[in-house]
Amino acid sequence: MNGRVVFLGLLLICVAADATEKPQLLRKPSCPDMEEIMACPLNLAPVCGSDGNTYANECTLCAHRQITKMDVMIAKEESC
Repeated sequence: MNGRVVFLGLLLICVAADATEKPQLLRKPSCPDMEEIMACPLNLAPVCGSDGNTYANECTLCAHRQITKMDVMIAKEESC
C-alpha cells in the first residue's frame, strides 16, 4: 500500500512539472494590412506579446508591429 502511495505521489509530481514546462503556443495577431498607422479603439482587452510587453488590446499590438517592423506574436490573452 505504501509503495502505491509513493508511486502515485511521484507520478503526480512528474505530471505537474511537465505541465508547467510546456512552451506556450504563440498566435499571430489578426492585423489589417494597412500602410498608414491605424487608430485603435480604447477597449481594454489586454494581450501579452511575445516580447514580454502587455498591450491594451490586439490592435495596439498590431500598431506596435507596424511601427517597429518586429514580428511580435500573442503569447496569451491576458496581461503578461
